[in-house]
Amino acid sequence: MIDCDPGIDDAIALFLAYASPELEVAGVTTVAGNVGLDQVVDNALRLCDLIGGPAAATPVLRGHAGPLARVPRHPDEPVHGAYGLGGVELPAAARAAHPGHAVDWMAEQLRGADPGEITLIATAPLTNVAALLHIHPDTRALLREIVVMGGAAFAPGNTTPAAEFNFHADPEAARYVTESGVPLRIVGLDVTRKALTPLADADALVADGAPVTTAAGQMLRHLIDRYARRHRVRACAVHDALAVAAAVRPELLEWTEAWVTVECAGEFTRGALVADVHGRTGLAPNARVATGVDAEAFRAFLMSRLCGHYGAATTPAP
Repeated sequence: MIDCDPGIDDAIALFLAYASPELEVAGVTTVAGNVGLDQVVDNALRLCDLIGGPAAATPVLRGHAGPLARVPRHPDEPVHGAYGLGGVELPAAARAAHPGHAVDWMAEQLRGADPGEITLIATAPLTNVAALLHIHPDTRALLREIVVMGGAAFAPGNTTPAAEFNFHADPEAARYVTESGVPLRIVGLDVTRKALTPLADADALVADGAPVTTAAGQMLRHLIDRYARRHRVRACAVHDALAVAAAVRPELLEWTEAWVTVECAGEFTRGALVADVHGRTGLAPNARVATGVDAEAFRAFLMSRLCGHYGAATTPAP
């Protein structure tokens, strides 16, 4: 299951997930984040239709429209451009969202599967995930693990000096999930900022000419243009795609065990991920935190999967 808020990097994450035979995507659940919930749902439907095949029949469900605590969040910068997909206009969705609420649907899927069969990849604010674990506590024992894109344990934030966007958007939810006892892997800004996609790769995707590769390249060009203006580099992070890669090829990253939580009260640190890697709290580790990444291997993996699965001249993806 993929819980997301498309978003350019969510779009690339979905493309990668459906291009990875190791994964069978049971459904896509949505939550407000990069853009509002209505736009997120519409984007997810359009993206799944563009991917086609099994994705076009994958249930897409509406989740929460705001954070658990209903505290106004830091205003979003227009990182993702018009409609959240960098101004790329995709064909209108051919279907509506699946009936029901995302949280209840996730619980039904977990109860209908063998314990430990389902991994939840969360690339958005953790509102839906926290609600799932709170409203349906039996599902904690049913999940194989949760792979989260969020936080910045050892690096500055991207929304405040201390906090990454997903955790800052709903700190209470992020804290609830980190302290839930469910096996957890965290892919934060510490590693996503090290695994950049260069302009040459975006251009190569557009030049390929297939519908998905073209859309992916155009979205990445938008993000790279923003990085060039803001950070003076012709490359961009695709945060959420690295979380999918972590679920498929965890050996691409380096991991350390830590006790983690999320700060909810700090005047300047609200939403910050706290990771005790040295055992100073005396609390047992509750997560594996990514601390390093083979950036070139990830770049090659992403391009191979996208071009190999969707490209105009497809070749088997490794």
